[in-house]
Amino acid sequence: MKKRGQWFLIILIIRFSGFMGCSATPSIPTAPPIRSLPSGEAIIKKSREHLDQIQDEKSRIILKLVAKDSSQLEIIMWRYWKNYKSRDGLLSKSILFTEAPPDLFGQAFMIWDYSVKGKPQDLWMYLPSLRNILRVPQQEQGAAFMGSDLTFADMGQRRLDEETHNTIGRDLYKGVASYIVESIPTEKKGVYGKTITWVSEDHFTVQRIDYYDLKGKFLKQQIIDWEILKDKSNNGYFWKKTTVVNMQSGHRTVLEIGNRTINLDISDDDFTERSLRAGTLRK
Repeated sequence: MKKRGQWFLIILIIRFSGFMGCSATPSIPTAPPIRSLPSGEAIIKKSREHLDQIQDEKSRIILKLVAKDSSQLEIIMWRYWKNYKSRDGLLSKSILFTEAPPDLFGQAFMIWDYSVKGKPQDLWMYLPSLRNILRVPQQEQGAAFMGSDLTFADMGQRRLDEETHNTIGRDLYKGVASYIVESIPTEKKGVYGKTITWVSEDHFTVQRIDYYDLKGKFLKQQIIDWEILKDKSNNGYFWKKTTVVNMQSGHRTVLEIGNRTINLDISDDDFTERSLRAGTLRK
């Protein structure tokens, strides 16, 4: 009886271990394991790799400033951007020329973003009325760019190490499965206490950014629409439109990007004070 009981116990163990393929009793399916989420730093780093797909870019920017009373100002600019990929300690250089309205014609801005840790971006502004080039100090780069809900610093490119990034969840945003990342500046020198970013799981495109001020209050929300631009070398994801709403003032900015051409072989010599004054790149 003792041996018979042992054999019975062995058979039970085998049956419940799921190894009896000929059993009429179906095995109980197990729930799939919960997939661990990538780190916040890995997600944000991946989202910024879209910029590395190209060497340079020329685009036309329409900046619409919409007040709380729905009155609107439209600004048209041309933007030139070059990717340095950490060459010479640089991430990128960009230059913007204002085309309209007439009273702003000729205003120009140049931004150099650095890959060197601790080195802030350089920003120059040319004002035709003064015929002078002003260098904007770091402490003033949190000011509104052209009266919009974007700051001068927002128009540049931030280094990954300027913030600590933590994944705080995943959710659907407008039907897009997205990781949610909280980013907190390592130094309290800017205008943001933190940002929360929704990044699509499939293509790592940023869908939405919530900005909080230094007191922890919800400051503004940015929504980004993307387009796929086909090039002979690859297909890349690029901003098509972004809408920024100031949750405290009710002001809204819509930035539309069009007439985009890429990989133009823009020269390093085009990002100079001479170009700022000329209002165009070298011919």
